[in-house]
Amino acid sequence: MKLIIKKQVRIVKRKQNRLSSALIAKQFNISKRRVEQVWSYFCKNTAYLPIQKPGRKPYRKEIPNLKDRILRIHKKHNFGATYIAKFLRDKLKIPISNNYIHQILLDGGLAMPNKCKQKRRKPWVRYERRHSLSAVHMDWHYSSKLNKWMCAVLDDASRKIISGGEYDNAYASHCIDMLEKAYEKNKQIIGIREVITDHGSQFFANKKKNDGDQSESKFQEYCKNKGINHIFCKYHHPQTNGKFEKWNHTYELHRYRFNFFEEFVDWYNNRPHGSLNFMTPEQAFWFKAQDIILGRFFKWAELN
Repeated sequence: MKLIIKKQVRIVKRKQNRLSSALIAKQFNISKRRVEQVWSYFCKNTAYLPIQKPGRKPYRKEIPNLKDRILRIHKKHNFGATYIAKFLRDKLKIPISNNYIHQILLDGGLAMPNKCKQKRRKPWVRYERRHSLSAVHMDWHYSSKLNKWMCAVLDDASRKIISGGEYDNAYASHCIDMLEKAYEKNKQIIGIREVITDHGSQFFANKKKNDGDQSESKFQEYCKNKGINHIFCKYHHPQTNGKFEKWNHTYELHRYRFNFFEEFVDWYNNRPHGSLNFMTPEQAFWFKAQDIILGRFFKWAELN
């Protein structure tokens, strides 16, 4: 790339003036062999050496039935191009680009162009708990398609939906029932340590007592009685509860495919998750709970 046409013209003129190749190479900071290549090509073709970009030409190794495999993965898990490419690269060791898969999905009418995603994204940091049940997320979401309110208990470490339901109204009593169900279901492993919610009226009492102290909602009282630390999201900062916001997005995209909410939750919990290196939330839940289970077993063995 150093040998632009102007430099080659100067090299040829100096060779015609019978300067040595070593001296010319030193003047242009290139190798002696390169100078001789330019001069030899000019003598044979009376033209200057074609300039080529460095590196090999891009190519794609032909893999049989790759398109069919991509379409099968999309149909089974409803992944987009990014997750399909990551799945093929990480699990099946197939080198492939996101854009190639996205084009296949576009041609099949399975994706739509999005200008917001056609630019370089900022690097992001994944925040998650190390062990299952160390923290759970809760929130309410209204679906205009179903005309229902949905609430669930989502484990932070594994993204597993531990309990949830769809209701006609968003009442605090439903929140307490769901958290109680999640607590009782997993108390043999370990009790839920923390719950993360927003400042919705189902979780937080916005009124104050007559003496000026902050009131407590029924949900806050329940958490206090169970020894669960209640963590509130920052105001106007949905990223604090970002895992639940992503669950809401998945709910809106795929809930219509199932007759019952429980079927949808079962599909979600047993579907490979990109942020879990394609473990399912169910697998990640038990994998990240094994330290706790082993610890309780050894403690029981010592006492007996």
